[in-house]
Amino acid sequence: MTKTLQDLIDESIFISTEYQARLAELTQGAEWDVDFSAPAFTLQTDPPVSLTPYLLGTESASRGSWIWSWQELGHFPDTVVSAAVQAREAGRRLGVEELSTDELPVADGLARRLTLAAKAVTGVYAHYPAGAGGGVTAWLLLEGPEFELPELTVERMMRVIAEALTTDTAVDHNLAVDSYAKLRGAHIEWDTEATCVVTVRDGAQRFWFDDHQISGVEPAEPTVGPDVLADLAADARARAVTLREDRAAAESAAAREASRPQAAAAEAAPAPAAARQEQPEPLEVPDFVETEHAAPVREAEQPRETAEPVAAAADGDLPFDQEPSDRDVRPGRVSTTVVPGPEPVRPAAEEAPEPVVERAPEPAPEREVEREVVAGPGVPGSAEAEPVVEGEEPAEEEQGERKKGFFSRFFGL
Repeated sequence: MTKTLQDLIDESIFISTEYQARLAELTQGAEWDVDFSAPAFTLQTDPPVSLTPYLLGTESASRGSWIWSWQELGHFPDTVVSAAVQAREAGRRLGVEELSTDELPVADGLARRLTLAAKAVTGVYAHYPAGAGGGVTAWLLLEGPEFELPELTVERMMRVIAEALTTDTAVDHNLAVDSYAKLRGAHIEWDTEATCVVTVRDGAQRFWFDDHQISGVEPAEPTVGPDVLADLAADARARAVTLREDRAAAESAAAREASRPQAAAAEAAPAPAAARQEQPEPLEVPDFVETEHAAPVREAEQPRETAEPVAAAADGDLPFDQEPSDRDVRPGRVSTTVVPGPEPVRPAAEEAPEPVVERAPEPAPEREVEREVVAGPGVPGSAEAEPVVEGEEPAEEEQGERKKGFFSRFFGL
């Protein structure tokens, strides 16, 4: 079975409108911040509301394109990109190329259309376009128990449909009404392609269509009773559970895909000659240094050593393993820190050095930390900032540059 992007938009437009109205009630015009490492999208209301964010992608006017967040997995937690991966898999299955093409040229309303289509295949129906600065907008899907909707009534159904139609987003109103009724546990009975009756808890409405556009609505007699409506509501809940299971599978797929480049890099890296002859020496891995909290380096301090081999050290420094940062983040902004690697350790000369006059040790200079503010995770040791350790090949450095390049392109830096 194949579909078009517009088919998916029509399937989600009415229920999306209902969820967006609920989101407007929750936000109350409040400021927000997002922590992808938690993950949490927090509305600074009273009391604060914390929702689960799913990052679909970013739209940039400067680069002129939309980039899906799954283009290079490993930059964000698997949960955060799971909805985007779920949309990609659905796009491949249904033949919707826009959902499975990693980068698309910017067009008027494209980001919103992609987001609406993603809602139809993920079952996450609220979204937030988060401004990231520099003309970049990160499009998020939001989920949480606060979005639980009340039972559908005639008055609520008609208000939602009327509001949705003012946007001129829906093209096939027959499909839109049919999808909304099923997603909300209502009963829909089609007499012909030109008319149907939708029955909800407190009544029914007949819809008239002309060339797949709603041309009239009038009260009608309910066609089913409460027992049937209860069964239909259960079917709607089961459909939602299935989509959540699909998203969990997409999260696992994201984790597998993100681990492949690391495994390939580990296999491709040749072992040093000395390591083939004897046990590897402990590797010095610098601690994360953060500008605001960096303590002065004391003369007696030595770099900590770890007896773990390179692969194990890398496993412990995977992106987003760390706890969420505790520093203040401006509402609507999140920050990431780029930490330079240590200077390479040079082997000591074989011959004994000439005696020198003993001098007082000089304080070790503090390393400069470059900070860039983006709409990305504020997590120490992020993917674009993995420390470089002795013995790593240039390919590893190139991998770091490639990841940093993705962030720059993804967030328009």
